[in-house]
Amino acid sequence: MQVLLLDAFPADSPDRGVVDEALSTLRDGGHDVVHRVLAGGPFEKFMSFEERAVYHEETPLIAEETIEDAAALKAADALLFCYPTTLFTTPAVLKSWLERVLVPGVAFVFDDKERVRPGMRNIRRLGAITTTVHGSRPTRRARDAGRRTTTWNIRLSCHPLCRRTFVSVAAGSSDTAKVRRALARW
Repeated sequence: MQVLLLDAFPADSPDRGVVDEALSTLRDGGHDVVHRVLAGGPFEKFMSFEERAVYHEETPLIAEETIEDAAALKAADALLFCYPTTLFTTPAVLKSWLERVLVPGVAFVFDDKERVRPGMRNIRRLGAITTTVHGSRPTRRARDAGRRTTTWNIRLSCHPLCRRTFVSVAAGSSDTAKVRRALARW
């Protein structure tokens, strides 16, 4: 299976072990992994004025990095997000990627009656691995926006039978067995 892994951890993060564990588990399972490091790259910038101006045009992808990632997304069978939870949600660099790559024609399409239809029907597995400093009760109270974004909302644009995986690891923990167990089933 072709997996697109989006890595939103900063280079100096002590929690990068979850990304390394995810990469090794997927590769040991025989999957072909395309690893995109978002932190420190072109997705540190948000959508430009030019990108916003062509968002609803025929070709909404005008930046080189968005064209490359959209092509990688169309070639993938699975999409895996790895990120540190920031204020109960995804970090800004991952939001920038979502905003700039998951555009009309990529994430969703319109049918002849102008209804929104899934555009990523090739994605049959969707997952998220996150580290958090918060416990489960405060996270539930805050409505867990990171989980809702990465595994619920994006799933609506994927294959109808798309399966989801969500793993939350305590920040600073070196125990990555949860990651290994979850991705071994992919």
